[in-house]
Amino acid sequence: MSRIIPNETSWIGFDTTVPTDIKAPKVADITAADDITCFVVNINASVQGNTVPVPELCSKFEKSVGGTVQASFTADFYRDDALNGDVAWDTLKRGTKGVFYISRFKQGFQAGDDTTPEAGDHLEVWPVEITSRTAGPMSSNTVQTFTVTAAVNIEPAEDATVAT
Repeated sequence: MSRIIPNETSWIGFDTTVPTDIKAPKVADITAADDITCFVVNINASVQGNTVPVPELCSKFEKSVGGTVQASFTADFYRDDALNGDVAWDTLKRGTKGVFYISRFKQGFQAGDDTTPEAGDHLEVWPVEITSRTAGPMSSNTVQTFTVTAAVNIEPAEDATVAT
């Protein structure tokens, strides 16, 4: 068993079209997405659940049951002045609805391999609406970044499999 880091093993895409089945997006859905991997500083996509107490007078032990869950999504990105444009900044505008595809690592990955998810690969699918896009502070000798916060209005697929 070896530990992995996300550098060079991950792939992140964004598209304004949410796939018909978020638990099994098609290869065409993945290839239609903008590859924003190289713009990502970090992503915090998480689902949190809560518990509901169900005390009984016949016991001092207070049981609980699973309650509702909610998801949150924030990410930091680099600005870029390359010839192909400031892709992440131009794509992730406030009010934009779409989907983030997150492949944290590819099974059997070898250095130099293409990390774009293929049929049978696992990935996360996060349907979102961008609620804020905040430019990072400007200071001398510092890379420009921005932060995106998004509402997750459809339950994400945290273990989707790419379909053919």
